Amino acid sequence: MTINLSEFFSNPSAVKDFTVEPSFDTLVLKRNSYPVAAKESFLIHAARVENKIRLKGSTAVDLFIPCDRCLDDVRNHFPIEINLSIATDEESDGIEDDERSFMDGCILDVDKLITNEIVVALPTKVLCKEDCRGLCPVCGTNLNHGDCGCDRHVADPRMAAIQDIFKNFGQ
Repeated sequence: MTINLSEFFSNPSAVKDFTVEPSFDTLVLKRNSYPVAAKESFLIHAARVENKIRLKGSTAVDLFIPCDRCLDDVRNHFPIEINLSIATDEESDGIEDDERSFMDGCILDVDKLITNEIVVALPTKVLCKEDCRGLCPVCGTNLNHGDCGCDRHVADPRMAAIQDIFKNFGQ
């Protein structure tokens, strides 16, 4: 979803409210994509203040992110608060193009703005529950749903020399 802000660049007293619905159903990033579980309408208040356009608004997006241990989907809630200023004359804003990737001339890309806010808030580790048992390394069964019966004993390779000694002495 996009909003044309050209009126704010030309009119020094412009004030307007926008209600937009984020148009993405999946948040696509470079390495992963996350399905959207729920999204709220985004109310944006835009006002021209001196040489800047002030944008304020809030919304929330829920994403399904896989658990880092068992890969079950976990619903994560991301409340988003926007409070930013955009300079109307490019020489005085001092903002790099990377920091304003959600703007294309006078067009505000609301989906990119929301995506940028979610990316910053993404958790580093997602667990379905604190004591998640993960997947069986042998057969891949989700151990939270039940035991698979595989022999998951892994011998410590640092003890291999001592184990060989015990085998030689018949123990």
